[in-house]
Amino acid sequence: GMPVRSSIVDFQDKDYRPITDDGPFHILVIGGSQGARVLSDVVPASITTIPEATRRRFRIVQQCRHEDMERVRAAYVGAGVDAELATFFDDLPKRLAEAHLVIARAGASTVAEVTTIGRPSILVPYSFAIDDHQARNAHAINEAGAGWVLPESGFSAEKLRERLESLIALPSVLELTAANAKALGRPEAVKSLADTVLSLIRSTANGCRRAA
Repeated sequence: GMPVRSSIVDFQDKDYRPITDDGPFHILVIGGSQGARVLSDVVPASITTIPEATRRRFRIVQQCRHEDMERVRAAYVGAGVDAELATFFDDLPKRLAEAHLVIARAGASTVAEVTTIGRPSILVPYSFAIDDHQARNAHAINEAGAGWVLPESGFSAEKLRERLESLIALPSVLELTAANAKALGRPEAVKSLADTVLSLIRSTANGCRRAA
């Protein structure tokens, strides 16, 4: 597993909150350390075209690049969508735990954090990642029933809208997907790595003593 921050592990036991009829639907949008331009382009464009009765249920927390902030904010305000935007969130583990759905890139750290806490995700792999490793991460999540992959080449407002409207109407699917994500999580990864290192040190030390 991929080691995660202790602040993420602190939320590993926070249960997934079921979506109630006509209740709020919390979406966390994160694009890595710099924010992802494609998420700022597609997510607001998708959500603002959803019918008003559904649209007003959305509670968006979105990481944006500084240069994208005002246009994303204007889109949400114009559509009457409750959205909190920032270039960086100091309390991201808490935001992740509160989310009904995460929309994100598919870097190793993001995937490890999402699965440690156990939240369903729509992953948009970065097309130019080395060895296409983000696509591998996203497909592993998809194959385990822990989320969905939308390749950047096909990540459009229309496709995202279809997925969002389907998911908000099927809360049981989100709950099952959250459970599957949780089953993939490896919150003990730091301890496992430390144990491996200590084992190697002991093995090396024993080998040196025998050689002597």
